[in-house]
Amino acid sequence: MDQEADYENFEEEPSLEDIPDDQITIAPPLEGAFSKYLREYRLLNSLLISLVMIIAFFVAMWNIVVFVAASGDGDADFSDAGTAPAQQNQEKKKVVKLMQRQKKAKPKAQQTFRTTAISDITLPDMNELDVKDLAPVVEAAAPSMSDAGMNNSAMKSALKGIGLSLPKSMQQRCDPKKRIERLRSGGGKDMTEAAIMRGLNWLKTVQDEDGGWGGKDKDDQGNPKPTDRNSMTGMALLSFLGHCELQDSPTFGPTVQKGIDFITSTPPDPMIVGGSGSYSHPIRAYALCEAYTMTKIPKLKEYAKRAAEHVVKGQNESGGWAYGYGKGPVAHTDLSVTGWNIQALKAAALTGISIDGLDEAMDKAIAYTKRCQDKTGKFAYKEGSGGKPSLTGTGVLCLQIWKNASSKEAQLGLDWIIANQAKEWKQLNVYEWYYHAQACFQATGVSGGSKYWRAWNKDFQQIVCGAQASDGHWPHGKHFHGDTDIYRTTMTILMLEVYYRYMPSTKV
Repeated sequence: MDQEADYENFEEEPSLEDIPDDQITIAPPLEGAFSKYLREYRLLNSLLISLVMIIAFFVAMWNIVVFVAASGDGDADFSDAGTAPAQQNQEKKKVVKLMQRQKKAKPKAQQTFRTTAISDITLPDMNELDVKDLAPVVEAAAPSMSDAGMNNSAMKSALKGIGLSLPKSMQQRCDPKKRIERLRSGGGKDMTEAAIMRGLNWLKTVQDEDGGWGGKDKDDQGNPKPTDRNSMTGMALLSFLGHCELQDSPTFGPTVQKGIDFITSTPPDPMIVGGSGSYSHPIRAYALCEAYTMTKIPKLKEYAKRAAEHVVKGQNESGGWAYGYGKGPVAHTDLSVTGWNIQALKAAALTGISIDGLDEAMDKAIAYTKRCQDKTGKFAYKEGSGGKPSLTGTGVLCLQIWKNASSKEAQLGLDWIIANQAKEWKQLNVYEWYYHAQACFQATGVSGGSKYWRAWNKDFQQIVCGAQASDGHWPHGKHFHGDTDIYRTTMTILMLEVYYRYMPSTKV
C-alpha cells in the first residue's frame, strides 16, 4: 500500500523542452581542445614523437663518437707493421696554426695534378718512450731554452700547434720545450744543440741562388766540387726539417721555401741513371715526403706520392735496389743504395698517403737486408760478401724501421757497433756514424736496448761537436766515397738531431 501511495504521489519530471531556457545550466565540456586534438590525431602524434626520439638518439650517438675520436691518438708511426692505418685526420682546433702556414706556402709555379684519395696503409706503431734514465751518461748541464736558440716569441708562435698535426714519432721536434726535454732526457749537451744551429746557419750561407744545394760544394781539399743537386738539396732540407725549421720559420723560413721550390722544379719520377741517380732519387723522395708531412704544402702531396711510387716500382726482384733501378739477378743491387730507398719509403709511410705496394716492398727489403748480414754481425755491401763496418748501422736501422727492431739480427749488429766504435774524428766515417747513431738511439725502444745508447752516447757528442769548424761546417775525417763539405755537414747535423728527430722504435 505504501509503495502504491508513493507511486501515486510521484510527479513525473518535466522534459528538457518544458524547462525555460533561463533555468537551464550548461555544464562545461569534459574534454579540452588539446585533448580532443590528441584523440583525433593519435597516429600523427605517435609518428612525431617517434621522430623526435630517433633524432635525439642519433644526436647522442654522434656526440659519443666525436668524444671517443677526440680522445684517441689519431696517429701511427713506423716501427711495427700491421697495426693502425696512418690516416692523420686531426681536429680543426688543433691545426689552425698549421692552416695558416699552408696559406703562406703557395708555390711560385702553379702545377695541376690528379690525385687519389687517401686510403688505409699499414704502418708500424711507435710508443712514446721515457729515456730519462739515459741522462747519467753525460756530465754537462742540460741545455736551456735560451741556450738552444729557442727563447724568442717569433719562433714559439711559428711552431705553436704544428706538432699536433704530425705523427707521434715526429712531434717532439716541433715543440721547443719538448725538444729540449728530449735532448736532455737522452743525455744531450748544450754544445750539441749549439753545433746543430751553427751547422744550419752554415748551410744557409752555401745555398745556391735558385734554392738548391751542391753548386758551391767543395772536396776534402777545399777545391770546388759541384755535386748532385737533388741529393744535396734533399739532405739539406732534411737537416732543417729535423729541427722543425719550416717555410715560415723566423730565421730559416726563406731558405727552406727556396729549397722546396727547387726540389719541386723537376718531375718527381725521373729516369734513374747509374749509381748517382739511385742515391739521388731516394734522398730527394725522403725529403719530399718529410716536407709534405710537416708543411702540408698542397703541391708536395703529389710530388711525394709519385716519388715514393717510383721507389716501389724500382725495387729489384731480390728485395734490394740496384744502380739505375736495374732488374734481374745481374743488376748491381747493394745494401747502401737499398738503405736510402728504405728510408724514403719510411718517410712515405708517415705521410699518410696511400702508396700502392709499399708494405710488400718493405717486407721484401727487410728479407734482403737480413741476407746481407755475416756471422760477425756486420752487414755486407752486396749479398753473399763479407760484412763492412760502414754498412752495419745501415742494416740495423733498416730492420728497426720495419717490424724487426727486436730481431736477433738487429741485436747482433748493435753488439758489433758498440764493440768497434771509433774514438776520434780522424777515424770517423760520417756515412757510417749517420747510421750508427740512429741505430743505437732507436734501440732504446726495445727492452734492454738502452745499454747500446748509453755506450754510444758516452763519447759521441764530444767527438762530433769538437770537430766542427768555426764557420759551422764539419771538416774531412776518415776518407769515404762522395766526401764533400755539404754532404759531410748534413750527415753530421742529422746524426746530432737523433735525440729528438724520431721517437725510438719499440718492441717489434
